Amino acid sequence: MPGVSYFCIKITPVSHPAGTLSSEAYIDGLRNSDDAVLSALYADFRPYFIREINAAGGGEATGKSFFRTALVEARHIELPAETPFFPLLKTLGLAHFRDWLTERDQPLPEMEPDPETSDLGAIVPAPEALRETRARIEAWKRGEQLDHEAYPLWEKIRRIEQRLDEQLPPQPKSHLARNLFIALLLVTLGWLAWLFLFPSKTPAEVYDDNFTMPKSLVEDMRERYGPEMGNDSVSSRPSACQFFLTEADQFYRVKDYESAQAVLFGILEDSLTLCHSDALFYIGVIALEQEKPELALECFSKIEDLEHFGEDIYWYQALAFVKIAEFNPLFRDKATRAVERNLSNTRDSLRRIQAEKMLQHLSR
Repeated sequence: MPGVSYFCIKITPVSHPAGTLSSEAYIDGLRNSDDAVLSALYADFRPYFIREINAAGGGEATGKSFFRTALVEARHIELPAETPFFPLLKTLGLAHFRDWLTERDQPLPEMEPDPETSDLGAIVPAPEALRETRARIEAWKRGEQLDHEAYPLWEKIRRIEQRLDEQLPPQPKSHLARNLFIALLLVTLGWLAWLFLFPSKTPAEVYDDNFTMPKSLVEDMRERYGPEMGNDSVSSRPSACQFFLTEADQFYRVKDYESAQAVLFGILEDSLTLCHSDALFYIGVIALEQEKPELALECFSKIEDLEHFGEDIYWYQALAFVKIAEFNPLFRDKATRAVERNLSNTRDSLRRIQAEKMLQHLSR
């Protein structure tokens, strides 16, 4: 790709954990969404898997994400006899990671031969199939395609991840009945006090309390990409991207949102693919201001640059579903699930507090 300099990250194979179950048991457990097998997979392999992705140049969050993806992918694999399970899991995870980098024109890690995975390349799905799996997972995160046969597995994986994030302390074992009664009494009294001090809010009120727009598109971009605005030794954004975004920002700052959107739609019609995610994100945010949540959801679902927009996509998607619930009460449950997905996918402490309060109001 012109203007992009590529480099390689060299990976040295590390020792593989043996696991506590047979490979066939792991595969069968994934296909049957077995809780005990999923717990064993997390305990046996997750830390080692994250270390492999880290060695390939991905962060901890990336390792966790592709561990989940590899588990979903593994349920489809016919494992050769006497093949250890972790090399398969590692091979699938790195295949997804490399293909994900390829989609974004990012440098691929250079890997030294690993004798434990050298025979597994033939069973790795083709890039089209890998991308189909990732697209399906993204659909599940948006509350779509829930009738797919693998969705029950994904839902259990999501619950495990949520428990790990919460890191709840164990309940005391002594005087359990008495402690449970006291806890129930305190919760009941607290709940009654909460209802009195903080009455239930409608989806419209929840939306109005939490929806805010960036003050400036250009300033928001600078916070996301840094002073170089995405131009570094790895990637170079066309100057036209900055030109059009600056023009859109001029309309945006004076609240001429229709004109700002028109400029942003022009980016999508042009060949400026490196700034399509930027345009889609700000079109979606403006659509929420214009009370067009369906258009906002359509835009957010097409954003590919998860590195710069990932957490904000979950946040504004949740608000879009809350906005729809304002007009259609049947969407209140879907709005609640969208806020829960945002809560499980954000590390922003302020956003987590806001999401928890939104759930409290929406669940009444």
